[in-house]
Amino acid sequence: MATGGNVLPFQEVQSGFAAYIRDPDRNPMPRGIEQRRMRIYAQLFYNNIESFIAKTLPVFREITDDDSWHRLVRGFIREHRAESPYFSQICEEFMQYLDERMKRSAPSTDCPPIPAFALELCHYEWVEMALDLAPDADCEFDDEPVGPDDNLALSPLAWPLRYAYPVREIGIDCQPTAPPDTPTWLIGWRNREDRVRFMASNAVTIRLLKLIDEGSTTRDAFRVIAREIDASPQRVAETGMATLNGLHGHDIVVRR
Repeated sequence: MATGGNVLPFQEVQSGFAAYIRDPDRNPMPRGIEQRRMRIYAQLFYNNIESFIAKTLPVFREITDDDSWHRLVRGFIREHRAESPYFSQICEEFMQYLDERMKRSAPSTDCPPIPAFALELCHYEWVEMALDLAPDADCEFDDEPVGPDDNLALSPLAWPLRYAYPVREIGIDCQPTAPPDTPTWLIGWRNREDRVRFMASNAVTIRLLKLIDEGSTTRDAFRVIAREIDASPQRVAETGMATLNGLHGHDIVVRR
């Protein structure tokens, strides 16, 4: 083992190999390796990562011009130190890199301008893959209507989501420069048929789901919401039960 400032020959080779793979335009070709093969390997490495990110984040890729996209991916490969060895978590690492870049100063020649909505858009697109790969839920799905005395919970495969930007609308013809006054509330979930779905929601419904998932009874959750929005408890209970039955029918709400 090398100690202190001593670097063994094989470690020097590994370091040069990794540096070239990360950024072949700025680092010398490692010694002792055929140049043609090294170039092919470096390109395959880049293509695998770039294509996986592009397929997971198709809208973000579509609205980003080719030059900016490849500079962004190259910057990610060159600068980011991933903490996960799993290929399926590359996009989570990429989002961390985006977050870090967006917190820095003005864009440089190495990193193109990143839209303010980019991180939320990427998260929204990533959720689909994350839910698709999530372990099966440890709960039972059924078709019996739920009642006010049932002990309910949020399915482990249902994720309430809040975004400042209208992530479902973003595309070539819709790229907001500032968030609207009203946030976007969504529920992403995987149903019993293992299909990932999204639905629009609202602040009250998300609050109801949070209370129930934290262990509140249905009746208590309705009372809390009625007090918070200054509404009739009876009206909240009627609307709430209809909402919960609709969500139960979609496999979003389950019995404990």
